[in-house]
Amino acid sequence: MRIWIAAGGTGGHIYPALAVAEALQAADPDLELTWVGARDGMEARLIPSRGYAFLPVEAGGVYGMGWRRGLKGLWRTLRGAVQAWGQMRRRRPQAVFTTGGFVSIPAALAAAWSGVPILVYLPDIEPGLAVRILARRAAWVAVTAPEAGEAFPRRSVVVTGYPVRRALVEAARVREEARQRGLTRWGFAPEVPVVLVFGGSRGARRLNQAVARHLEALTAEAQVLHLTGPADLEGMQQWRATLPPERRARYQPVAYLDEEMGEALAMADLAVCRAGASALGELPLFGLPAVLVPYPYVRRHQERNAAYLVRHGGAVMVPDEEIEERLGDVVRGLLRSPDRLSEMRHRMAALARPEAAERLAALVMQWMKAHGSIPAGLGVGRGG
Repeated sequence: MRIWIAAGGTGGHIYPALAVAEALQAADPDLELTWVGARDGMEARLIPSRGYAFLPVEAGGVYGMGWRRGLKGLWRTLRGAVQAWGQMRRRRPQAVFTTGGFVSIPAALAAAWSGVPILVYLPDIEPGLAVRILARRAAWVAVTAPEAGEAFPRRSVVVTGYPVRRALVEAARVREEARQRGLTRWGFAPEVPVVLVFGGSRGARRLNQAVARHLEALTAEAQVLHLTGPADLEGMQQWRATLPPERRARYQPVAYLDEEMGEALAMADLAVCRAGASALGELPLFGLPAVLVPYPYVRRHQERNAAYLVRHGGAVMVPDEEIEERLGDVVRGLLRSPDRLSEMRHRMAALARPEAAERLAALVMQWMKAHGSIPAGLGVGRGG
């Protein structure tokens, strides 16, 4: 069996698809899996390093880009679709699995031209434009939570939970061991609370500015592991140098974490983060209470994700424009309220679906076994 995975651009699209890819290959080591992504996206670095076949195509954003950049993005997307169509005729996948985003559109267009079915998983609570378009011709749609299914009133959807990478699931399974590794890695004391601050895969400038403003207050209350993103790492290291010597060990800025993220999540007592789709899976997996700061420039996606976790009692939400003023007080208030923090931890953990990747992989495999003959439109061309 052959399947393409189309996902890229941001970690919010890449990581759930990667979790499903891991589960698919565990279920069927002979499955031929090809990842389709942008040649200049972060997937071009992440995916080949994990041993997956990677097919780079051109892709560009269209929505909200302005007409000049939008036209350029449309042209790149059409070129990418032609590139994907040519490869599809040669490699002949039986299905395309996608988590959405503009990077998925070239592979989806090629699939539509070739009669190849599309299988869609929506990571966020609210779908973006790409998922709304893809869902119209998808063989099936899977979602993270029941609330997300409301966006597809004319379709039956499958609620699977958010698929989390195997490394994080394993860290959650041996959480105390992972916590100890994390404390040792970053030189933190076990008796002092740990706050984990992170934005998206590229960091979050507003969160970094808030940490800089409240750094002394934060390190008076807790130890802080701060994922700054590559662009702001040097600046935050300079802020660290301004701390009194006895406080510097309590603040550790790092650009980005990959496999070590499980240790960071296991070690933390509180997260301060954006509300990308990964928050819906990773925070519940570790029962980690959170201060969520939705990124305001992605329509309503992060706001809806944050509202879901707040409604279920696992998080509090602070608007982006208020976090620089309020960060210190909000963190201090939560850390000084152990009963409230414990209740948030319990409610967050109740949302965990650690088997989500396996459920999605099983859905894909079942569908392909039942419907996965090579589409007639791909009968011409070289196989393999």
